[in-house]
Amino acid sequence: MLDMELLFELFPRLKFVDELAAKRGFFHWDLQFSDIFYDERSDDREALGGFNLIVGNPPWVKVEWDEKGVIGDFDPTIELRKLTAHQVQIVRSKAIEMHSKLVPAYIDEYVSSKAIQDYLNATQNYPLLGGVQANLYKCFLPQSWYALCCNGFAGFLHPEGLYDDPKGRLIRPELYSRLRAHFQFQNSLLLFPDIADRALFSVNIYGPPRQSPEFDHIANLFTGATVDACFEHSGMGPVLGIKNEKGVWETGGHRNRVIRIGQQSLSVFTESLDTGHGAAWEASLPAIHSTELVEIMRKFAGQSRRLRDIEGEYSCSRMWDETSALSDGFIRRETCFPERIEEWILSGPHIFVGNPFSKTPRRICTEKSHYDCIDLTAISDEYLPRTNYVPDCGIDIYRQRIPIVSWSADIGGSAKKLKSTGFYRHLNRRRVGPASERTLAAAIIPPEAGHIGSCVGTAFRSVSTLVDYQALCTSIPFDAYFKITGATDLHPVRIRQLPLVRCPLGLRNSLRVRAIGLNCLTTHYGALWESVWEDQLRSDYWTRTDRRLLNSYWNSLDSVWCRDSAFRTDYNRRQALVEIDVLVAMVLGLTLEELLTLYRVQFPVMREYEADTWYDTQGRIVFTPSKGLPGVGLPRKAQKHDINYGLITPERTASGIALGWEDVKHLKEGIVTRRILDDTLPGGPIERVIEYHAPFDRCDREEDYRAAWDEFSSRFGIKP
Repeated sequence: MLDMELLFELFPRLKFVDELAAKRGFFHWDLQFSDIFYDERSDDREALGGFNLIVGNPPWVKVEWDEKGVIGDFDPTIELRKLTAHQVQIVRSKAIEMHSKLVPAYIDEYVSSKAIQDYLNATQNYPLLGGVQANLYKCFLPQSWYALCCNGFAGFLHPEGLYDDPKGRLIRPELYSRLRAHFQFQNSLLLFPDIADRALFSVNIYGPPRQSPEFDHIANLFTGATVDACFEHSGMGPVLGIKNEKGVWETGGHRNRVIRIGQQSLSVFTESLDTGHGAAWEASLPAIHSTELVEIMRKFAGQSRRLRDIEGEYSCSRMWDETSALSDGFIRRETCFPERIEEWILSGPHIFVGNPFSKTPRRICTEKSHYDCIDLTAISDEYLPRTNYVPDCGIDIYRQRIPIVSWSADIGGSAKKLKSTGFYRHLNRRRVGPASERTLAAAIIPPEAGHIGSCVGTAFRSVSTLVDYQALCTSIPFDAYFKITGATDLHPVRIRQLPLVRCPLGLRNSLRVRAIGLNCLTTHYGALWESVWEDQLRSDYWTRTDRRLLNSYWNSLDSVWCRDSAFRTDYNRRQALVEIDVLVAMVLGLTLEELLTLYRVQFPVMREYEADTWYDTQGRIVFTPSKGLPGVGLPRKAQKHDINYGLITPERTASGIALGWEDVKHLKEGIVTRRILDDTLPGGPIERVIEYHAPFDRCDREEDYRAAWDEFSSRFGIKP
């Protein structure tokens, strides 16, 4: 049963429930309309007299076959060890031999699970849920609408799946016609301690069906009191972001966070987030934080060309499904440095925003945290990180199973099918969290490299289109596009909705040179560099003056890739990303204030990291709180057992001492040294000494956006 105190907290507009709960229970009441939360702007009050009310928390249970759970009843160690699906298949046979009662229990559980799935997925039972993955809470909604008939209201607490499921087009028109209020919560304050802190759920008020959809929408809530605060706010002052300046989840309200969703809004959503060809009533519902973001969504919707519009010119692939490829013997789990690029099979942590060499697995890699950051200034020109998977069959058989692209080559008058690994590809992580630092983590990977299904590889017939697409996907406007949707899986169906923006020549070249400077880190990218090279690229320059940003970089560029072609220091890579953000915002038609709003609202974790990330005079990060950069820079406080630090200043020289950021952040001059054993390189571990040159400073991303905006506006003649 739903906890009553939590019910009142999450339904702040239904305070009358408290008075009736002791007498009538919490689930169902017969009330008069004057007792219920209603919308004064609608005709509901005049149209209805007495009616029924349903309030509840339907079970959030996905009915699926859990082989691991059944085996775990007989051997609990199976549950305690975090086994993959492939590993469970291996131990299944041994478990059957050891436990004679496992087989009948296994069969009974499978039959029961399959029967429930078939019943819930049967269109004759739940026609509105056709094609939607079965979850019990979804089945409660059409049943409640049937029970309420035409004069009832229902308030349900349930997950967000129906609002963003690409297969939910049948039920969304019925849902939107009844919806009066949609309040979306993140579980960051652990209102529900037994579910993940990043889980999304919503309070949903349903009423009699309307001819045209019209409901209030508030997103990114952390406590129920914020709902009342939004309705009661005057509307004056700026809208606060998801986190406040202290890095704490924001629970204050603002009138502009109450967004009135109607037919026009849904039309914008279906054009910008869905296929663009469906009815407005079928649109996905994004997690729009404030009315300012609605205008930004309109600009995304107004783009005339999307990835879906160039079918046959690109091809998406998950390549190796981890479980089936391991079972079929095409790949095997082995953590090692690849001897050739065909043996490099990437996983999600390998890549980050514009960086194909973000991390490498450790020698022993059994957890997602078992990855080390790669120092791009220390790698060789031929470097490849470790891989967790290698081919487990003859190379000819391995190549035969590689997915083909959607176009063919004309060789001697006959069409030849081409393998996706014959191309440079845009690779993005699939599993993401809208509340994480970045959602759209993507980079370019070289030909012959493989990847597992936790990533999506997109090959393009045109190398120029690939680089342009990568530049767009590197930016926070495109990242925010997915954060607003609340997407947790960036699969090919979602990716194909991204706009392909046509850029003026000058802006296009500035985007391209920054995109290849970020991605082309080794000789494996030499052909890509040469393919997009134009002499005009060397006439570019940074948008701000800093001794760590040398404009001589641009002058020295050439059509042939060399080591110095790449951005390698933390500082110049960050600046390149800042300038890409501004350029992409400009080509999308955003204003500077809209770019700043996106950053403030949609990237609270990134803002928190930026506010306390410090650089030395050589462009190296000396301290950062970023959880995505473990081992980078100094620890905040000195660790007594770690005496691998040294200090060289005019007043003092010391070595073999313990140091932390708090000990050195005040330095005006001098060098802090750190001795490490680097095991990210072949032949390691290798002892290296890293130097941090004082003084240290941090960046202000908003000021950098303003400076870049002014410079690019002047450079390209862009008027406000």
